[in-house]
Amino acid sequence: MHTHTGWSGVRERVIAVKEAERRARGWGTSPYPVFEPVLTAAEIADVEAQYGVELPEEYRTFLAEVGSGGPGPEIELTTLRRVDGRWGWFWDGDGPIPLDPSGPFVETDEWPGRQMETLRAAGYEPTTRDEDDDYLEDFRRVFGESGHEVWRAERVRGAILISDNGCGMTGWLIVVGPHRGELRDRECAGNPPFEPYVDASGNRHTFRTWYLAWLERCEREARGEGTAGAGSPSAPPWST
Repeated sequence: MHTHTGWSGVRERVIAVKEAERRARGWGTSPYPVFEPVLTAAEIADVEAQYGVELPEEYRTFLAEVGSGGPGPEIELTTLRRVDGRWGWFWDGDGPIPLDPSGPFVETDEWPGRQMETLRAAGYEPTTRDEDDDYLEDFRRVFGESGHEVWRAERVRGAILISDNGCGMTGWLIVVGPHRGELRDRECAGNPPFEPYVDASGNRHTFRTWYLAWLERCEREARGEGTAGAGSPSAPPWST
């Protein structure tokens, strides 16, 4: 079955929603564009060549038709841009945030096993798993001052930090592995699980369905219709 990946009219709808939000707050017209510039086919190909991956089609077309950054679930998308000849994702003044495509994204329940594999490959037998940080202390023993960075890099391998959801919460787009094209939500605790974004029926979101669900909710709120449904840890409010 053909999957529709085009974004006709979405850019204009988001701009209209953002303008309505500013009017409702009594603000004037913003001097800044709502979206970052779109990327050309050559630029997207350059990103993919740099990282050695093919971006999920829905995200590729978004970059080409809507923007390389801008509003999105829940606050804003990270911006993909080239700085000093290298592409990376930028968020809240930080960056660039690179993508590590060297292996598939590891789901939360499989993560401790992956950590043990890494430690044993370094000639170290893991100790007792910590309830909060799994084997982070073992990583520090093996890799020294860079232990936490190695631990973190392995945890987000194969995924792009795609959105700022506020208060330290983030969204991730999987680009390597069996769940390529799906998204994961992460809370702001020290070692929170990565939870799938799902719709009101419990189906896992792709980038397109996730973005459009957020946009439709914003449009309902702009019309004064409120937000339908309640969220849960696996179905946050912006997923409905």
